[in-house]
Amino acid sequence: MTLNVYICEDSKEFQENLTRFLPKFGDISVVGNAWSAEEALADASLALADVMLLDLEMPGKGGLWAIGQIVARENPPEILVLTTHQAADSVFLAITRGAAGYIIKGAPFKKLVAGIQDIAQGGTVIDPELASRFWHMFSSSVGFGQEVSWSLTEGEIDILTMVAKGLSNPEVGEALGKSRTNVKKILARIFKKLSVNSRVEAVTMALRAGIISME
Repeated sequence: MTLNVYICEDSKEFQENLTRFLPKFGDISVVGNAWSAEEALADASLALADVMLLDLEMPGKGGLWAIGQIVARENPPEILVLTTHQAADSVFLAITRGAAGYIIKGAPFKKLVAGIQDIAQGGTVIDPELASRFWHMFSSSVGFGQEVSWSLTEGEIDILTMVAKGLSNPEVGEALGKSRTNVKKILARIFKKLSVNSRVEAVTMALRAGIISME
């Protein structure tokens, strides 16, 4: 199935490269482009997108403001944030406001396409280069008011650890000799056991409880 992608990025060269090369690395159609958050929100073609690639560091109101506006819409696209190595604090805010994940600018197109495919299927993308700092901030600030039953199997803990370190579903599957569908089913089972709805919540709870470690 072709995924419709909208690109909001203020670097002309980077935006052109994304538009040109993404379709060559996956079944992707770029349905629209914008240079600012304000321009993207005014563009009717944003409603066609399954996934939006959103630069955080843009002139004007910027990417963080845009996330709140987009997720409040009916049937919004999933948002994959494009960021730099130095922007962990902004990434943290982006996830808490509703972005489905983030990836470092300059990542290989194959990895970017895998991230797009992951979040289109309900996953979360956490880049390995910022993963440790991101989870430290998240687990320090988010609380959960209910007791949970920590009945995770060794295999489930292994998968959750890989997710925390930034591996996508295909990468987890390749490492463990499992299909992407199988990994997705196992994650759904983990979410049910922990009474959560997302990878972010699952990893945060497991880190706080000492079930997994970033070491």
